[in-house]
Amino acid sequence: MNQNEISKRSIWIGRVLSGLAVLFLLFDGIMKFFMDKLPPEALEAGAALQWPIELMPTVGTILLICTILYIIPRTSVIGAILLTGYLGGAVASHVRVSNPLFTHTLFPIYVAVFIWLGLYLRDARVKNLVCSNCR
Repeated sequence: MNQNEISKRSIWIGRVLSGLAVLFLLFDGIMKFFMDKLPPEALEAGAALQWPIELMPTVGTILLICTILYIIPRTSVIGAILLTGYLGGAVASHVRVSNPLFTHTLFPIYVAVFIWLGLYLRDARVKNLVCSNCR
């Protein structure tokens, strides 16, 4: 299967799903540089995860690099893999502090589903990797 064999509808649905994930990840990554400007409620939610505020720019940098790799078509698969690892760490952080399951703990998994489903729908290489015998 080559890129021409993916339907235009599939490509656009994949782009929308990927776009939603990218918008969230870019927003989240950029906000980590402005932690001192956030409202007190947002700071309290961040403090509940017990991450030192001084580390947030480093975490934001890592997130932005992984997201940029995902955006670039040639490196999108490695970006998706790295983002999956990053989001797994987010799940672990929420589990560690006993945050609510469906709203907080599983939210990074929802984002990962958008990342991978979006990539699957728009990239024939990923479809071939996942389902080489499917038609």
